[in-house]
Amino acid sequence: MKQLFSALLLLFAFLFASAQNTHVKLAHYDESEIISLMKDTETAERTLKSLSDQYEAEMTKMEGEYTRKASEYQQGQPSWDETIKRVRMEEIHTIKLKMQNYYDMASKTLSDKRNELYVPVHKKIDQAVAEVAKEQGFLYVWDVKDLKYHSPQAVDITNMVKRKLGIK
Repeated sequence: MKQLFSALLLLFAFLFASAQNTHVKLAHYDESEIISLMKDTETAERTLKSLSDQYEAEMTKMEGEYTRKASEYQQGQPSWDETIKRVRMEEIHTIKLKMQNYYDMASKTLSDKRNELYVPVHKKIDQAVAEVAKEQGFLYVWDVKDLKYHSPQAVDITNMVKRKLGIK
């Protein structure tokens, strides 16, 4: 769908330019390269790593509890009656469900936090791209991850965007 939209947009740009008898200036940039070099990204990744480490430590505690209960069950099972076995098995099952719920919740929280931390990064890049495009007179600018092909004459503005963001 994106490809179809991009192709139609490009066709429209060429038709518009032909009607106006002007030259269409198109450009592309590599957002992932820019993101990897931004200081904001380092800060975001440190925050995410810290949060992830906390979640992993908690999960390790839960796994230890699960292992301990499962081991107790295996050792005590031969001497327990059915009621005790059932209660202990329910405890183990409850711990396992608790671990799964915790894992799901932690994964969602990390994903939400990643999105939250990267919104300002993407906004900065979008603003810098818009400024460069306006300054250089580009009608359209695409991120290279969305491109299937670009001609050698297409302008790569990645370095211009990096300079605009103060990245060396």
